[in-house]
Amino acid sequence: MKKTLIALAVATLPAAAFADVTIYGTLKAGVENVDAGGMNKTNIDDLGSRIGFKGSEDLGNGLKAIWQVESGFDIDGSNRQKYGTFASRESFVGLDTGFGKVRLGNLSTFSDDSMGMVNTWESSSAALQLDAYGRDDMRVKNAIRFDTANYNGFKAAFLYGTKEDKTASFGTGVTPSDSSRELYNLGLSYENSGFFGKYQFIHQTPVNIAGTRTQSNDSHRLEAGYNANNLLVSFGYRNDRGDSSITPLSFLKGDNAPALDGSKYKSQEYALTAAYTIGAFTPKISYAQAKDYSKDGVNVDHTGYKQFLVGVDYQMSKRTTMGLQYGEVKADQAIFSNAEGASAGNKLRGLGLNVIHSF
Repeated sequence: MKKTLIALAVATLPAAAFADVTIYGTLKAGVENVDAGGMNKTNIDDLGSRIGFKGSEDLGNGLKAIWQVESGFDIDGSNRQKYGTFASRESFVGLDTGFGKVRLGNLSTFSDDSMGMVNTWESSSAALQLDAYGRDDMRVKNAIRFDTANYNGFKAAFLYGTKEDKTASFGTGVTPSDSSRELYNLGLSYENSGFFGKYQFIHQTPVNIAGTRTQSNDSHRLEAGYNANNLLVSFGYRNDRGDSSITPLSFLKGDNAPALDGSKYKSQEYALTAAYTIGAFTPKISYAQAKDYSKDGVNVDHTGYKQFLVGVDYQMSKRTTMGLQYGEVKADQAIFSNAEGASAGNKLRGLGLNVIHSF
């Protein structure tokens, strides 16, 4: 009897030791048929799977230590997202006072964790999600972020990312002398009775490349709508100013290298998403459009895009969802190439079926 009690006591020790640790994650995979540059290809892709550990410790007087370690992985075995390291997604340590919290680590921009009502799609292809419109949904390394508590529906956040360890390669044959950018991110939101309004501002400092100093980048983004009573309607608008890398055309081309011309580019985009839940089914539709951008105050023709998506989600359980969707991006230039880098076209089409399970 004593041996049994001792064995039971020992068996419960790990649970007690890790009582304040939460293990969570999401598994996402899909079958996608994508037509780009005249080439049709079917892929089985991971859509952003991750596993995380988080917890807190009561320090007394209303103060808590908070932490999180989250890692991404590809369940299809491809390493397409090139995670490869532990804590590759949002990971931090910080303090929560009850009036607000401050965190240090690899942190999400405000749009990445708080402005997802316009882009509700899951995919690995730019054709099957509003990828271009949401191109600043990202995580910032070596960052500090402060979030206020919720005050009657109002919340605010401020993030600062240092220049530390941000060296990047800007295009083939381009060797930047200083590819680091400081990043400042402000987010504001208000939610009440299903209605919501959100705003984000991102400022990135200039960078010197091959003796040329680029423009600083400024991005303004709005999201507003209604999400209650089985209905979602969300409108988004963004305005970007800076070097050529801020334009949606650069993103769709897969080219993050600023043009070495010192010019100032301006672009505008709109997006609209609507969805309605009927039982376990949620049909939804999205539309996005970018106007031609301007360069040093002069409009540049054929530099915009139009995109639409239509699909339906089926809620199989509280933690498992299946989705079917079709989407198309039509650019004003022939920028979409096939896997061999040939047969460039101006349309990118996709049809996808995905399964998502959260734990």
